[in-house]
Amino acid sequence: MWLCHADALTKSRHLSLWAEDLPGVQVLLPDQERYGQASGVMGMLMDNPARKPVVLRLAEGTLRLGEGPLAFEHANRPAIDAYWETATAQMPRLWNGPAFLFEDVSLEGGRLSGTGRRPDFATFLYWRDNGRPREVVHITGTSLPVLADGSLFGVRMAAHTANGGAAYFPAGSLDEDDLVDGAFDLTASIARELREETGLAFDRADDLFTAAFDRGAYHIARRSRLTGDFDNCRDMLARHQAETGDDEIEAAVAIRRDGAGLAALKPYARALADWHFENEAFSCSGEG
Repeated sequence: MWLCHADALTKSRHLSLWAEDLPGVQVLLPDQERYGQASGVMGMLMDNPARKPVVLRLAEGTLRLGEGPLAFEHANRPAIDAYWETATAQMPRLWNGPAFLFEDVSLEGGRLSGTGRRPDFATFLYWRDNGRPREVVHITGTSLPVLADGSLFGVRMAAHTANGGAAYFPAGSLDEDDLVDGAFDLTASIARELREETGLAFDRADDLFTAAFDRGAYHIARRSRLTGDFDNCRDMLARHQAETGDDEIEAAVAIRRDGAGLAALKPYARALADWHFENEAFSCSGEG
């Protein structure tokens, strides 16, 4: 059972700060007492010695667009440009469009806040591939599409993309279209990524966010129910690609408990999938 209320936490299998029953995954709950000092929580996440994904329940996110440049970009521009030249020589279809990275990120009481800056994709790629310096945090909107049988719908990325060969759930960086009055709408981002990448609709969504923190990045997810089985949704993806010409996804991947697809996921996506299979019910009332 996926429990939301504080008085129900005693019934949860993952009440402890570090859950020992999910191998390789650390699980946190948005407990007010534990999250009382945001700097302590962020420091713990950043200094995680095992470098394993950490799964958190988030009540909300308050992420706003700030003014001015990203300090990391300003300090590293020559190195960023040199790395981009090397990357595009290997992957010529990469596009250096705008990206969003975050500073001053804090976590308190299950609430994530931070200030977004608008560098380019080259800056993100340099940060990602060169140690992920802790003064910058990357945040993505990540779908968790649940099929009719309770399994998950994943994708494997095409070789020409920046994540070629990787398997995870339809997801992406926050985008200009996700801004509403200067704040990022996380649910809109998740729905947009699912629709743009697969043609599938984000519907009948989970009440709360679940996030995987992995090496300086928050992958913020909400589950939603798909109406069909894996074959139906794979066919919808194929039609979407034929209609739009989008070829970033190489193949759909069925993510089932103990299946081969589960083992193939990127670590943060595997952590989210493991959490899903341990908490398959959608609502506090127990209704599916």
